[in-house]
Parts: sequence; C-alpha cells; structure tokens
Amino acid sequence: MIKNSKQKWEVGQSVNVGFLRGLTVLAKVPTPGDYAPDAYILRNPSNLVMYKFVPHNGISRYYGEKA
Repeated sequence: MIKNSKQKWEVGQSVNVGFLRGLTVLAKVPTPGDYAPDAYILRNPSNLVMYKFVPHNGISRYYGEKA
C-alpha cells in the first residue's frame, strides 16, 4: 500500500506515474509473502492500454485479464 503520496491510490482514482498522466486505478493486487509492495493495475485515459505498476520496481504494460 502506498502511504507517503499526495495521490490517492484507490480504485477509481486518477494518478500520475512518471511521464504517464491521468491513469485510472482499476485494481490493487496484494502481494503477501514476497515482501514486495502491492501492485496496481492502471488504465490510460483513452481506455486502450493497461499497465501494472509496482512501487520501486517500475511500470510495465499489462496484457492480463480485464480488471
């Protein structure tokens, strides 16, 4: 869970990650047991591309199921 941020990382909120602006949070994916931060599934404003973001590990295009 992201705690030290000016952005609200909750489902339905709009966030910025690096140069990507206005991404919508679709889902939070808990990662218990691996000591990594929780992952977030994000969608761009045009609804064409989805991303998976893990704080401190980066962002990548997400090709999984629709959230």
